[in-house]
This record gives sequence, C-alpha cells and structure tokens, in this order.
Amino acid sequence: MTGWGVVIAAGVGTFLIRYLPLLSGTRLARGDGWLSRFLGALGLAAIAALIVLSMGDLWWQAPHWRGGLRLALGTAAVLLVQRLTPNVGLATLLGAGVYGVAGWALAD
Repeated sequence: MTGWGVVIAAGVGTFLIRYLPLLSGTRLARGDGWLSRFLGALGLAAIAALIVLSMGDLWWQAPHWRGGLRLALGTAAVLLVQRLTPNVGLATLLGAGVYGVAGWALAD
C-alpha cells in the first residue's frame, strides 16, 4: 500500500468511527450490541497502539535510554490523566504530547 493509500484508509477509518455511533444512537445509549462494546474498547486500544508504536525505538534500533525514558514519561502521563479524569481521549492526547515533547527535549 502506498503512502496515500495509508492516509486515505486512516481517514476513512476515522470517519467511520465517528459516523457509526450516529447511525445506531439509541442502541448505543442503552449499551446493547456489539458496536457499543467495540466503541467502548476503542479508547483503550488507541492507548495500547500508541504504546506499542512508541516501543519501536526500543527494538528496531539500538536500544538507548532516551527511548525508554520517553516511553515511561508518556505512559505515566496517560495513566495519571486517566486516573484523574475518565476521559480516554484526553489521556491519549496528553500522553502522546508528553512523549513528543520528551523526544524533542532529549534529542541529541
């Protein structure tokens, strides 16, 4: 798949994640059905995907303490925000932000 194919697939997937709940709003409000369970697990899956992607520096290249520190800081931010607020999206966003800032600050 080309670079544009990945971008288009990600865009379509993001659109569907936001559009599907509108189609079945009453069932989702009750918490019934597979779509409700799927969307409920989506936030945690996003956090897990970010952690796995972040760990790429630890095994694809020569391991360095900076990669581990960035991962630890980003994970700590996710866990702290998730503990303080029930908002998975905010926890994911701030964890990714802390990871990025740590990578910038720890750059050679």
